[in-house]
Formats: sequence, structure tokens, C-alpha cells
Amino acid sequence: MLIETDLTPLLRTDFSDDDAWQAVRAAVAAPVGGGLTRADTESVDDRRLADFASEQIVASVDPDAPYAVVVVADRRTMTEAATPLLVIDVADRTELRCVPEALWALLTDTGVRGMRLAEFLDDVGPDGLFRGVGGPHGLERRLAALAELRGAAAAHLGAPQAAHRAEIPGPPPAATVPGRPAPQAARTAPSVPARPSLPPATG
Repeated sequence: MLIETDLTPLLRTDFSDDDAWQAVRAAVAAPVGGGLTRADTESVDDRRLADFASEQIVASVDPDAPYAVVVVADRRTMTEAATPLLVIDVADRTELRCVPEALWALLTDTGVRGMRLAEFLDDVGPDGLFRGVGGPHGLERRLAALAELRGAAAAHLGAPQAAHRAEIPGPPPAATVPGRPAPQAARTAPSVPARPSLPPATG
């Protein structure tokens, strides 16, 4: 297998422009919704994937891979202003083009929610690109709902909790062994009076 990752792979198949590839990676990794979320992918930069067709890409995926789709940065992705990513369902090879800012929603729905990529074909716009369920406005509504949900969760987790401090116990009392006297407190040795000085011997 060429593709070995536990995250949704972002595969590079066009190697004509390194700067364009870095720009694609940055666009995919960029937070959306004011930092609410982003697409969670792992870049795969392997020249053995150069100019791979969709069927070759799917054949390079581990059948037991934990992701439902792969994301491809091909020639169109690198050269067109909208950065149209090619997204392929590894199960039935359904394909669609997605803009980077909508990729997080697509990966969430096909991954966490278990939806199939074919369910989103009706939301591909007249320009041939997926910009969210219901288009850009639908994506904005979803981000607003996500922000509201995150805010409610933060308010709940940040509620003051009653402070609870356990009293620290002192050392346990000394155990008494049967047949032995109970331990007594240490006694201070009596002071020894100084000896009087003797008169010098005469004689």
C-alpha cells in the first residue's frame, strides 16, 4: 500500500509546482468560522502517486482504512483560483469537487456521521463545486449553529464548582502490642550538676 495514514489523506498527484502545493495545504488546514473548526487531514507527498487516476488512488488505499474518503490535489486543484479539491469515496468511487473552506463539513458527515459522498451530489453548485449543504449560506448557518453549541458547552463546563477540600488526617496513633506497656512519651535526661573544683594538692 502506498497510502498509510489514520487520518483522511490529502494526496498530491501533481508535482509541477511546489509553491502551489504548499498553498493548497495551507488552504485545507486553515481554520474556518473564526477558528471554530478545520478539516483534519494528513498530507501525502509521494511522487509514486504522480498523475494517478481515481481508480489507481482507490486501489492504493488500505481496505481497512478508518476514513471514508480521500482528498486529492491534482492539476485542477493546483491551478484554478477556487482550489477545487477532488474528493473520492473509497467504497463506491463517487467523486465531487469541493472548495477547501467546506471540506471540514464533508469530512465530518462522511466520517463521524457515516454518510456517503453520493448524498451530497445534489448540493454541488452550478460551477461544479461543493460549497456546503445548501451552498455557502447553508455552510454559514451550520457554522453559526456550531458556534452556539460550543458557546453553550463552554458555559456549562465553566460553571463554578463547589470547592471541596478533604481534611488532611494526622498521623495514626501508635499501636499497642498485647503484653507490652503502652509507648510513653520520650523523657528528657536529667541534667548532671557540674562537679565542684578541688583545691590544689599541697605537700
